[in-house]
Amino acid sequence: MPETFSLNSGDTLAIISPAGVSQPEAIGVGVAYIESLGLKAKVMPHARDSRYYLAGSDEDRLADLHAAFADPAVKGILAARGGYGCMRLLPQVDWELIRTNPKVFIGFSDLTSILLPMFERTGLIGFHGPMLTSNLIEGDAYTRSELWKMVMGQNRYPYEVPNIRPYECFNPGKAEGRLIGGNLSLLTSLCGTPYQPNTQGAILFIEDWHEKYYSLDRQFQQLRLAGIFDGIAGLILGDFTEIEDSWDAYSISDLLRDLTRDINAPIGYGFPVGHGDQTATLPIGANARFEASSGRLEILSAPVVLR
Repeated sequence: MPETFSLNSGDTLAIISPAGVSQPEAIGVGVAYIESLGLKAKVMPHARDSRYYLAGSDEDRLADLHAAFADPAVKGILAARGGYGCMRLLPQVDWELIRTNPKVFIGFSDLTSILLPMFERTGLIGFHGPMLTSNLIEGDAYTRSELWKMVMGQNRYPYEVPNIRPYECFNPGKAEGRLIGGNLSLLTSLCGTPYQPNTQGAILFIEDWHEKYYSLDRQFQQLRLAGIFDGIAGLILGDFTEIEDSWDAYSISDLLRDLTRDINAPIGYGFPVGHGDQTATLPIGANARFEASSGRLEILSAPVVLR
């Protein structure tokens, strides 16, 4: 497994837009924030591009991704935002380039479709964390602190990820395994493709936003039929924000409990990961321990090497 070195003050962080379009003004605000931390921001050549619902052409977005990994001066890579577009790049991604040039890589939402195959095909641990123009510049102190402590190697391990959300245990028990997961819509989209993740023995985490009850139900059924839940060690349900259909007598908690009732693993709902104002940073592929009764999640070993 390639070692990822921590980010340090003075390091260069490349900004890429592999999915949707970011407003140039928001990128400017984000760059100013990054530089206020003592880091250098390198906005890649096509990060401000726009082509309808995509941040430029597939070729240009892919070129920025490859160039950021290939540049020895770049120590970390941060996605500007999610949206849609990463799946279009997958067949052409140079996984060997990534494997031989390991760097801190940060994103979530649509970036789920890069983070998961990146770990499986290269062994590189990526970080499911806030992005530049979304909940990094708009998030709170918890969001920012959890990201920088994780990627700068400031935590002591085992590290308990602080759970600041109201929490419910759906199925008690303890689990240990590699941490795999991300956005429900992207997990569903990867099913049946060469990039469907191997979740056997994993602690799986799932989050989503701006969905309807029926669409969440449909996607959980697809994960079930694709075998995603078979043999998992545990299941963590994160933020499900701006879910449109709701009934006073049938909450999102009730729905998720029903959708996971037949899964034979420790399960909990209410963890700060996803599209909310407060989101933890989780290292994809790192070994973790989950205690469902209390909602305690521990990262067992450091995902970055100090330098």
